[in-house]
Amino acid sequence: MTGSSLTELVKDIYLAGGFKIGEFKLTSGGLSPYYVDLRILISRPRLFERLVDSYIGKIRSIGEDFDIVAGVETAGIPIATLISYKTGIPMVYVRGTERGHGTGKMVEGELREGSRVVIVDDVLTTGRSIDNAARTIRNAGGKVAYALVFLDRLQNGVKKLRESGITVYSVTDIKIFLKVLLDSKLIQDYEYERIMEYVEESSNVEE
Repeated sequence: MTGSSLTELVKDIYLAGGFKIGEFKLTSGGLSPYYVDLRILISRPRLFERLVDSYIGKIRSIGEDFDIVAGVETAGIPIATLISYKTGIPMVYVRGTERGHGTGKMVEGELREGSRVVIVDDVLTTGRSIDNAARTIRNAGGKVAYALVFLDRLQNGVKKLRESGITVYSVTDIKIFLKVLLDSKLIQDYEYERIMEYVEESSNVEE
């Protein structure tokens, strides 16, 4: 994805309500002065397609062939679905919790023994969701060495997943994302500075 294409995508995500400033509780339990909500884009098909195209470009840049694209429940599922449709790579999705009925499977779809899987999710924070999904896929017989997200919040998720044998690629990170918004006058200087201070502090926190 070219720099200008990414800039326009970031701006349009903001204008669609996909970036919010305030106080938000994260899945990890921490508080954040911003929230990236890519789930809202499924209601805007053309914008969502552009988001997914940015993933496809990254997948091709990895230079590996994948047998399966796996979506992390829930945000990764529609992303993986459209990637699969547009590339022809078969898809599965990984449940966050085990069902107490039916087959009880944690991986939905056809995952054959030894399949090379790339995991996709929306945003990387601590890496816990991707790590859990990778463990589930490996337990089901798949091989996981790569994951892909749109936005890296720069909170040590890349480092932690590397320790689990997973290389994570991101389309962009929060510093680039914020700079686009600032340069486009979509956020104020004080908002940029407040969030950047949080980013710097959280990048130094080890869980």
